[in-house]
Amino acid sequence: MKLSTPPQFKQAAPVAESTAAISKVHTEMRLLSDSFISPDFEATQKTSYQFVGAQLRTDPFADEVLKMDVSGAVALGAPLLNYLNIAELYTQSRFGDDSTLYIGRKRINWNEMDARWDLGVWEPLFKWNPLSPERQGLSGLFWQVDRPYYTMTLFGSPLYIPDQGPSFEIENGSFVKGNPWFRRPPDSIRIWQEATGIDYQFKKPDETQIVLQNSFGMKISVGDPQSLRAQLSYAYKPANQLAIGYEGNLDVGQLKGVVDLQPQVFYHSLMGADVSYRIRNFRMGMSGTLDRPSKDEIFEEKWTHPVFTDATLLSPYMEWSNARWGVSVQHLEIFGGEVTEQGELANPNRAALMTRYPYRQAQQIALMTNYAFKKDRRLISKLSLTHSEKNDFDLIRFSARFRLSGLWSLMGEMQMVKAGPLTVENQNEIAQFVNNDRLMVGVAYVF
Repeated sequence: MKLSTPPQFKQAAPVAESTAAISKVHTEMRLLSDSFISPDFEATQKTSYQFVGAQLRTDPFADEVLKMDVSGAVALGAPLLNYLNIAELYTQSRFGDDSTLYIGRKRINWNEMDARWDLGVWEPLFKWNPLSPERQGLSGLFWQVDRPYYTMTLFGSPLYIPDQGPSFEIENGSFVKGNPWFRRPPDSIRIWQEATGIDYQFKKPDETQIVLQNSFGMKISVGDPQSLRAQLSYAYKPANQLAIGYEGNLDVGQLKGVVDLQPQVFYHSLMGADVSYRIRNFRMGMSGTLDRPSKDEIFEEKWTHPVFTDATLLSPYMEWSNARWGVSVQHLEIFGGEVTEQGELANPNRAALMTRYPYRQAQQIALMTNYAFKKDRRLISKLSLTHSEKNDFDLIRFSARFRLSGLWSLMGEMQMVKAGPLTVENQNEIAQFVNNDRLMVGVAYVF
């Protein structure tokens, strides 16, 4: 969860003219050490990884042509942990006093609940670490009109980029045990009362079939960001997750199960509503989304495939902040949205291969600091506790950055998980990584 910043009304620029021809890009180099500290950690043989990375970012409030937030890292000796995160990359052009055209990948607050909880319902997620997902923008054309007490955004795109999850590799029919954030499917099944190995084959579709998908949306916000404000949003787009179908058969000669996996794009319509009220340093609100998956048949009859149901998501929240401190409390409740399976291999006593949401219900309290010691020294940190009775987990997350100067910073992150067992009724992403307690420390240099 992030403290919300009231929208700032930008100054007008001449028609179709930007104030800067070349964007000023801040480049930050990072050296990181990432360690798994749980005594029960068993996802990989190594428990510590070293990264060399960088982040390229423009000032989010600067009025420049090219805007970006791109980061990446190379894991020494562990290529499955390498990543590239293009959270934003777009151009902007002003038209008149109040209209702006954006082309590219851009984050927008379509629905505050989705942004606060990082659910990935409206915008895709960077889920290299599923315990700490990050928002990525939708890709396409955005037309935004900003007027006092009124904002409207239109979106359209022929392109689709799904969630970016942990990397994996299949070798000789088995998932390689090289990424602790990738949860591997079962290695064996029981046939004739005997444990039998499984060979997996991934039916990778044509990339154009995945990427070339249409989507559109709009949102309208009215009211004063410093008082009472409301927002309505709508989108019809591919879900940010791919539906996974599978079929299997028995190799009698080797007495081995052979399972083919096939991803498919499925659409859903989203309707969001937000209302918030601010009085000085205190803000409270309610955010909700109606998620309606398409009922179109996207798999052939031979494939066992997921069946999605409609969902209603609600999240009330309260927060207080000043120049140095911030506190927030929020609750999430999801009604409906269950995933079942249909097909020859479907089994009601076994959990579906995929889920729509990371969890079904949770509360979260967070404490944020932004404390300046001297002119160039500053501590920025966030500590949060997420608890769920329904899904039986507690997740503690802590992140901090201590700026030693305008160039050097020390960085750190920690995640600790306590969770009950996964069952058919209790499927959630947090419990899948109950043994992945993590501590990261590093240093960053800006040039």
